[in-house]
Amino acid sequence: MESRSPRGGRGRPTEVVVSGPDGASLGTVLLSGNRVTVGRFADLNDIALQPDPELLVTRASHCTFERAGTQWLIVDGGSVNGTFLRRDGSLRKVVERTALNDGDAICVLASVAETGERRFFELAVRAPGDSQATKAVLVEEIEPSPKDVGPCLRYEADEARLLLVRDGQSDEIQIRAQAHRLVRYMVERNAAIGGSPALCTHDELMRAVWSDEPMHTRTELARIVWEVRKKLEPFGAGHLIESERRRGYRLRTCAPDGDRAQV
Repeated sequence: MESRSPRGGRGRPTEVVVSGPDGASLGTVLLSGNRVTVGRFADLNDIALQPDPELLVTRASHCTFERAGTQWLIVDGGSVNGTFLRRDGSLRKVVERTALNDGDAICVLASVAETGERRFFELAVRAPGDSQATKAVLVEEIEPSPKDVGPCLRYEADEARLLLVRDGQSDEIQIRAQAHRLVRYMVERNAAIGGSPALCTHDELMRAVWSDEPMHTRTELARIVWEVRKKLEPFGAGHLIESERRRGYRLRTCAPDGDRAQV
């Protein structure tokens, strides 16, 4: 395991103790700044999980520790093999931004035996005793009150409508055909991992927008994203499309409510 020390930081640090699939300690990292990425390659991540001979760990941002005030959360980066949380002896897949407790362990698949037995890299969380992280619960288990729900996007595929939902009201956002293909794909990716914002890479988004048409560039893709953001900015919602430098974009969509079909 190789790590880089993230820049910045405030408050008392939370530690992450990294162990290999054989249980051997690979080192301890202090979480600082606002984001700490975990992946295979040391030059692309703050925490690099190596060796990974079966190539089961995503090269960059397999998962990310994100700060929310004094609390740390774990976010899956749209990884193929998933990110898991071990808590109180049980193992569950991370499908939402998940607040971390002292003693939690983030598990990333490292090997699969012929018998099907799975072995993991483990990143054990050691939070300060007075941190809110010790009192946190899974974000997916919290039932937010209406005043806590911020703006979000909903895409109605049958009518090809993009809706901005805020304060109990919906506003249709007018976008062109290429932007519709982009948004629809990103909403589908979110739905596939339970509704949390999935990282959509530049390449997959270009395929979604232009299929196999040649001669299209990331600059054209960025222009479409910029156009959608500009449509959202008058509502104070431009942040609903997030950029991952050199990697792609995320779209913040509304949680399924069972009352309206969402792609």
